[in-house]
Amino acid sequence: MIRVAKWSATAFGVGLILGVWEVIVRRFDVPEYLLPPPSAIWQRFWETLPVQLEEIAFTAATTLVGLFGALVVGVLLALIVTYVRPLRSVVLPAFAAFNGIPKIAIAPLLVTWFGLGAEPKILLAFLLGLFPIFVNAATGLSEIDPDIIDLARLSGGTEFRIFRKVRLMNALPYIADAMKVAFPLALVGAIVGEFIGGNRGIGQLILSGQFNLDTALVFACLLTITVFTSVGIGAVVVFEKLFLGWRLSERR
Repeated sequence: MIRVAKWSATAFGVGLILGVWEVIVRRFDVPEYLLPPPSAIWQRFWETLPVQLEEIAFTAATTLVGLFGALVVGVLLALIVTYVRPLRSVVLPAFAAFNGIPKIAIAPLLVTWFGLGAEPKILLAFLLGLFPIFVNAATGLSEIDPDIIDLARLSGGTEFRIFRKVRLMNALPYIADAMKVAFPLALVGAIVGEFIGGNRGIGQLILSGQFNLDTALVFACLLTITVFTSVGIGAVVVFEKLFLGWRLSERR
């Protein structure tokens, strides 16, 4: 009942904002190339839906490939700094420094090196998604009460069993939370790559709408991106409910 009330309040709030937006744009005759009304955006969304689905599929592919690479490399690096402690003081500051570089600044270099294909988009998605996954995985693998590790060893646990039963289980919620952050970041990386150099993807469709003063198309693409992002984060939430039901937040 409480959940229904929350959804109803959210739907009412969104509807109110859209209604006010529609009235203001119509009342003051705001040109559609500056700010189209929600009704025009909705109409343009359905008109261009087949094209948007084709382009978002390309963007989704580059995003997911880059995100998967970030997940694999991030967890492997977290394992290395967890079990080889001297590297932690070197790798973490280096990653933090590299993460401070705006990825949009190196996007033109990636396009120059790898061309206009999918490669620079995948690399940008990978770079943007790597840092949160690495930091959260390293935290989850290493930030464990020493008494728990000692108890596991006293119970006859080998290093592999301790990793599988203690460290990995402690890290999984951290990694799941990191994926909720890394997924939108990887999507941003893929779209930025399409903005700077590319001939496919939802980013190119947004640029096309901008160049043609088709602002309704730009907003329609933003709606598609929002839906795709929500689906991706929702998939992580479903994973948490299915496989991480033991974590405190899920039990609550």
